[in-house]
Amino acid sequence: MKKWLPILLFLAVPVWASPLSDLTLVGEGKMRWLFWDLYQARFYSGDGRYRPGDFPQALALHYQRDIRQEDLLNATVEEWRRLGVDWKPEWQQQLSRLWPSVRKRDELVLRADKDGVSRFYFNWQLLGEIVDPEFAPAFLAIWLSPDSRDPALTRQLKGN
Repeated sequence: MKKWLPILLFLAVPVWASPLSDLTLVGEGKMRWLFWDLYQARFYSGDGRYRPGDFPQALALHYQRDIRQEDLLNATVEEWRRLGVDWKPEWQQQLSRLWPSVRKRDELVLRADKDGVSRFYFNWQLLGEIVDPEFAPAFLAIWLSPDSRDPALTRQLKGN
C-alpha cells in the first residue's frame, strides 16, 4: 500500500485547467514599438472565429520586455481615451490591485466569460477578476477595435 500512496495522492490532487484549454486560437501577432518587440499577442474564442461580444474569449500577452505596472496601467487608460471607450475609473483601480510589473517571458492572460466576469492570469496563476460585463469589450477594444494602434496586429488577432 505504501508504494501506491504517492500515486493515489497525485491522482487525488485536482489538475487545474489552463484558462485557454477550452478555447481555440483565432490569431496571433507581435506588437513592436520602434525597434523593440514588446509582446506576442494571441486571441482565442470558443470556436476559433472572431465575433465581437461572443464569449468566452481570451487574450494572452507574452512579454518580450520588462514593463512596470504603472506603465501598463497608463498605457491602458491612454488607449481607452484615444479610442473613445467609455471606461470606468474603478477599472483602473481594480487593475492596479491585480496587475504586477512584467518581465521578459512573463505572460498575462485575460479570459472573459459569458457571465460577464473577466479573469486575469499571470504566468498561469489566477490574479483575480473584474465582475462587470462592460469591462471585457472595453479592454479587448485596445487590440480588436478597427481604430486600434496597430491595425495589422488587429487583423492578425482576428484571423484575417
